Order: sequence, then C-alpha cells, then structure tokens
Amino acid sequence: MSQSQMRKQLALVRRGSQRFRDYYRQERKRCAAQLAEAVKSAATDRDGKPIFYTILRHVSQSGMSRTISVHYVEASTGRILHLNYVASVLLDRSRDSRREGVVCKGCGMDMGFDLVYALSARATGDGYAIHHQWL
Repeated sequence: MSQSQMRKQLALVRRGSQRFRDYYRQERKRCAAQLAEAVKSAATDRDGKPIFYTILRHVSQSGMSRTISVHYVEASTGRILHLNYVASVLLDRSRDSRREGVVCKGCGMDMGFDLVYALSARATGDGYAIHHQWL
C-alpha cells in the first residue's frame, strides 16, 4: 500500500493524536504477523511448502503494470483467504481496491512469481520457501 493510501486510511481511523509514523509501524507489525500465520496455516504441496495462488486481475494498456491478487487455502478449514492488503503494506506496493489486487509494476518476467517470492522472502527469509501457482 502506498504511503498516500495509508495516510488516507489513517485519516479515516485516526485515534487521538496518533502520528503517521506510529500508525505505519503498527500496521507493518500487524501485517507481518498475519503473513506468518498465513504461512503456517496454508495448505502444502508434496514437498511440504505452503502454496500461495495468484490471479491476474488487470493488465494496463501499455503492459507495464498488472493488478494481481494473492490467495491461500487454509489447510484446516479449506477456506480461501486473500493477502492483498498484507502484500501491499509489507512490500510497499499500491493496492487497487477496485480490482481487489496488488499493483505490480514492470514486465518481462512472471510478476505473480515475483509477488509470492517477495512475500516469501519477507516472511521466512527464503524466497523459495513458498510455492506459487496461478489460477
């Protein structure tokens, strides 16, 4: 989530005289905990790695940016949960609320893999610890 989007969100939920810096740190900690919980509770593949799924929601006319949503299946209940907000906050990427996804800039590579790789590196320190699949 870009900082301008976070500033707007802080203005909506402002509690007392909370500064943006404090709110930003608090949100990053909360999202990091949510990502760690998602890694633990996600369904796994044959190798025991959690699987995150991505869906291509939109490609810009120039082809230089994409909106991608990231999801995982909770192993215990079978529910499909999304990590769009968590990914946007932790990776400092914009969130496209209209298309429900994370804006990924660039081209020439698998941007869904890039998104999951970055989340995996943030959560575990190893970019290949989480398996990626397109839906």
